[in-house]
Amino acid sequence: MFSWSSKKQDIVAQSTAEAKFIVTTTAVNQTLWLQKILCDLHMEEKEIIKISVDNQATTVISHNSVFHEKTKYFNIKLYFLQVVQKNSDVKLIYYKSEDQLANLFIKPFPVSRFESFR
Repeated sequence: MFSWSSKKQDIVAQSTAEAKFIVTTTAVNQTLWLQKILCDLHMEEKEIIKISVDNQATTVISHNSVFHEKTKYFNIKLYFLQVVQKNSDVKLIYYKSEDQLANLFIKPFPVSRFESFR
């Protein structure tokens, strides 16, 4: 399944790590919402949903709740991402930015890279 949206963040981020974490949290929220809709339509997903993230700090912070320099300004509500992963509702997987297929829709690529994705 693929879902796409574009909007301004409603939270001001104090760091790049926090901005990426906010984006990932929004994606997880939307994924869980879509999962509930599919469940209501009797199309329940049996496997853990995997979300591709192009930021290693986000995946590390979401797995480790230890205080970290990059997390000191994080809003408490963003820590729900850790709970969701502990419950095995969603799994974050790191992919390099250049390997993200969704980037075809938002970034220019050289012809050779586009053809390899195609």
